[in-house]
Amino acid sequence: MSYPENSLAHRFLNDDQEAVGEVMRWISTALTTPRFWFLRREWSDLMQETLLRTIQSLRSGHFDSSRDFRVYVQGIARIVCLQAFEKQADSARREFHGEVPEAGAAVSASAMVDRQLVRRVLDLASEDCRDLFRLYYLEGKDYLEIASAAGVPVGTVKSRLFRCLESAFEALSSTRARSRTRRGSESLSRSI
Repeated sequence: MSYPENSLAHRFLNDDQEAVGEVMRWISTALTTPRFWFLRREWSDLMQETLLRTIQSLRSGHFDSSRDFRVYVQGIARIVCLQAFEKQADSARREFHGEVPEAGAAVSASAMVDRQLVRRVLDLASEDCRDLFRLYYLEGKDYLEIASAAGVPVGTVKSRLFRCLESAFEALSSTRARSRTRRGSESLSRSI
């Protein structure tokens, strides 16, 4: 598909450095939102994946040039982040179900921290959110299965899961902030 010559999409596809820089800023803005902070170690990979998917999408003509290109690019970035989160959740699900590495292999400190974070998120989540997390992440049910069991539309399941993830992340972030503040005041009082 061909985009208007003066459009940012056309300039981006033709490697206009100003357009590429603008698109990269939009992607960075989407990746660094607080809800995706836990993916910070993967930001460079997620940036590359988003750029690749944006180029592929533009070349296959999926973008409607009458729409806002920034919103489109940031939507792709959010999808990439959510898929990265699902990969992490799959890994956590495998660990939860006891699929362990080969006998004698040491469990990494990172995996232990991840399990503790998952436990903490579940502790902070409401009962409805814990049930939804259990169905989706641990039991591996898809949106349609959950929706039909609950008697609600698929879109409702998706939005509830998103809100649950968002509230769990916010609760975890505020817990960490309180913990840091408490440790800082304790060390300050010891030094006085």
